[in-house]
Amino acid sequence: DRTTRGLFEPTLGQLADGRWLVVMRGSNHRKPELPSYRWRAVSGDGGQTWSQPEPWTYDDGAPFFSPSSCSQLVPWRDGRLFWIGNISAENAQANRPRYPLYIGEVDRESGLLIRDSLRVIDDRQPGEHENMTLSNFCAREDRETGHLLLHMSRLFTGGPRGSEPDWTADALLYRMEV
Repeated sequence: DRTTRGLFEPTLGQLADGRWLVVMRGSNHRKPELPSYRWRAVSGDGGQTWSQPEPWTYDDGAPFFSPSSCSQLVPWRDGRLFWIGNISAENAQANRPRYPLYIGEVDRESGLLIRDSLRVIDDRQPGEHENMTLSNFCAREDRETGHLLLHMSRLFTGGPRGSEPDWTADALLYRMEV
């Protein structure tokens, strides 16, 4: 009743008190009236049991929309926990839009996303196809430089509407200071 394809593509991060946070992808595929939320659950016993999944919100309690796409929690050497994923200005429709791509810090006490920490990593550019995708990435900390490295291809950027999607794209490396 709350997500049409269940909850999947989990990403895990540890909170300050040792509990585990899982953030999951949901979907409103074929039920666009459902809100396109990320979902979260918490475990206090090392992942043996989990809380009831609930919409993941900002630290002020406000919900946000996110398409059905992958995301990643990235632990940092200084104890911070970052989340990378798509946030939509309005209710997403199943998997779309998969832009812009954001990075934000997770409050390690509450497990909620700190709204004021959000930064855009990349976004759809003028002239790019509406189905362009900033998703299916992998991020990690470069321990030598202290940069966050994000490996991603910008898919489906061109072609006329209705044309077959072009699955070819350059493999990019984004290097960011956090």
